[in-house]
Amino acid sequence: MIRKLLVLFGLIVAALLSLTAYHLASVKSMEPQLVPITHWEDRSGSATIRDVLRVRSFTPVLQHRINIGYTESVHWFRIRLATSDQLTERSLEIRNPTIDRLELFQVNDSIITSLGQAGSRLPFAQRPSPTKTFVYLLPVDAVPYRTTTDFYLRIDKRYENLATELTVWQTSDLEDREQREYFLWGIFAGVVGLVVLLAFLFYGATLDPVYSWYGLYILGLALRQFADTGLGFQYLWPRLPAINQPDAVIEALWLYIPALLQFQQYFLRLRTESKRVFWATQVFKWTFAGLFVALVIGQLMGLTETHTGAYRLITRVHTILASGVFLVFIAVAIVGLRTTAAVTRLYAAGLSIQMAGQLLIIIQNTMRNQSDGVFFVDAYMLLIVNFFIDLVVLFYLLAYRYRRSIDDERQLQISLAQTRQQTNDAIIDVLESERQQIARLLLTEVGGRLTNTRAMLTALPPVPLLSEAVDLLDKTDANLDQILRDDLPPDLMQKGLPAALSELVERCCRTSDFRLVFQAEGCQPAPGQLPVLSATETRQLYRMTNELIANSIRHAKATEGLVSLQCTSAGWQLIVSDNGQGFDVKQALITGGIGLKNLYNRAQTIDATVQLDAGPTGTTVRLLLPKKIQTS
Repeated sequence: MIRKLLVLFGLIVAALLSLTAYHLASVKSMEPQLVPITHWEDRSGSATIRDVLRVRSFTPVLQHRINIGYTESVHWFRIRLATSDQLTERSLEIRNPTIDRLELFQVNDSIITSLGQAGSRLPFAQRPSPTKTFVYLLPVDAVPYRTTTDFYLRIDKRYENLATELTVWQTSDLEDREQREYFLWGIFAGVVGLVVLLAFLFYGATLDPVYSWYGLYILGLALRQFADTGLGFQYLWPRLPAINQPDAVIEALWLYIPALLQFQQYFLRLRTESKRVFWATQVFKWTFAGLFVALVIGQLMGLTETHTGAYRLITRVHTILASGVFLVFIAVAIVGLRTTAAVTRLYAAGLSIQMAGQLLIIIQNTMRNQSDGVFFVDAYMLLIVNFFIDLVVLFYLLAYRYRRSIDDERQLQISLAQTRQQTNDAIIDVLESERQQIARLLLTEVGGRLTNTRAMLTALPPVPLLSEAVDLLDKTDANLDQILRDDLPPDLMQKGLPAALSELVERCCRTSDFRLVFQAEGCQPAPGQLPVLSATETRQLYRMTNELIANSIRHAKATEGLVSLQCTSAGWQLIVSDNGQGFDVKQALITGGIGLKNLYNRAQTIDATVQLDAGPTGTTVRLLLPKKIQTS
C-alpha cells in the first residue's frame, strides 16, 4: 500500500510541477511595466482628491509589493505615466482582493476624473473589471503638449492589515495572464468537485460517516482557498459583500476546522485511542462552530460593518484559538503515529507534513503583518501545495478504507452464507434423524401390529366383510412399505448421488410398470478433488428426485420417464421428465399444492432454481444447482 501511495504521490507532484513550469514559462515574457509610484498616508482619513493634489510629501515606493501592516489611516498612491507609456493600453492591478474600499482618479491639467469605486464591502458588480482582484483600465490620452498623466489611488483598509501589490501591466499581457490563472483554478475546482462527489458516493455505498465529513472538510478547505484569492466573492457570494467583513478567510476557516476535527475523530477513532485528545477536539470543534454561527449572525445584523474594532477582536480570537488547535493537531498526529494500523499511521504522516506547511504560513503571516515585512511567497500558494498533499494522502487512504470495507462486507456475506448453510445442514440432519426414528417405530410397532391383526383375521371363518378388512390391511401394509422405501439409503454419502439415483430408478422399475431410464454425464470427480456436492445437497436432490418419480406414477399416470444428472462448468443439472398427463404451470404456481411447495422449499435450501415445463405430452422438471465457490 505504501508503495502505491508513493507512486500516486509522485505522479501528482510531477503533474503539479509540470503545470507550474508551464505556467511560469508562459508568463515569463509578461513583465510588469516599470512606472514611478509614490505613497502618502492620510492619518485623518478625511482628505479628498483635491486635498491630495496639494500634498507635497509623497514618498517613493521602491517595490511593487507593499506591506503597511496594521493601519488606521487611508493610503494614497500616485502612479505617473509618461506620454510614451500611454501609446499602448495599460491596466493597473491591485492584487489584494480583501481591500475594503478603493477608488482611482485620473488627473489631466487639473481635470479630475473618477475611474470607479470598488472594494470588498461593495457588490462585486461595481468593480471596474470582472476579475478576482481589482483591475483598472488606464485610459490612453496622448496629447502633444502633455508629458505625463497622474493617477491617484485611494485605499481604505482601516483597522486591518494592509498588504498588496500595485502593478501596471500591458492590458493584453494581463488578460493573457488572468486567463491562464483561471484555467489552473478551474482544474483545481474540478479536482475538488470530483473528490467531494466520490466521497459522498462512498458514503452512500457504505454509510460510513467518515466519508461525508471528509467531503465537507475538503469543501471547507477549498472555500478557504477561494476566499483568499477573491474567487469566492466573484462566483459564490457576489451580491453579499457582508460575508467579506471582517475577513472571509477566517470565516471559511471557522467552518473548515470543525469538519476536519470531526473527520479526525471518526478516522482515527480518537474516542477509544485517546480520550484526552478526543475531548480536546470536541472543545475546539464546538468552539469554532459556535463562533462561526455568531459571526454569521453578526454579519446579518451589520455588527461587523459598523464596529471598527470587530476585525481586531476577531483576528485576535482566531489567533489564540488557531494556536491552540495547532497543538491539538500535533497531538492528533502523535496519536495516529502510535497506532498499529498502517492507514492511520500514513494519515498521521500526511498530517505532520500539513502542519509543517501551516507553520511556514504562520511565520509568513507574522512577518507580513509587520510594517515593511518580508514576503517569501503568497500564503495561498503554500496552502495549495498543502491541499494537494492532503488530498492525495487522504483520498488514497479513504479509497483503501472503502475497498477494505467492501472486502469485509463480502467476507461477512460469505460467512453468513456458510453459517446459514451449516444451520440448514443441522436442521436437515435433525429432521433425517427424526424421520429414521419414526420409520423404525412404524416398522416395529405399526408393522408388527398390522401383521398380528391380519393373522388373527385370517384365522377366523371367512365372510365377505372379513375379506374386505384383510384386503384393507394388505393395502395399508403396502403403503407402509412404500413409505419405508422412500427413506434415504443408509449408504447414500458413500455411494454418491449418481449411484444412489441409479439404484432408485432400478427399484422403481422392479416395483411398478413405469419404464424409467437414468443417465449421468460428467459426474465422476477427478482423484484428489474435494466433494462436488455437500451432504445437504445430495440428500435434497435425492429426495426431490424420489418425489418427482412418485408424482409421475401417482398423478401423471406416466408409462415412461427419464432421470438425467449432468455436471457442467456452470454447475449441476437434474432433469426428471415423463410422458404423462401435464398440468397448468401458472395455475399450479398460484394455487400451490403441497408437493410443489415442498419442491421449491427443498430447492431453496440448497440455492437451486426450478424450471417447470408441462403440457399434454408430458412434464419436464429441471433443477439447476450452481457450483459453490470454495472459501477458506
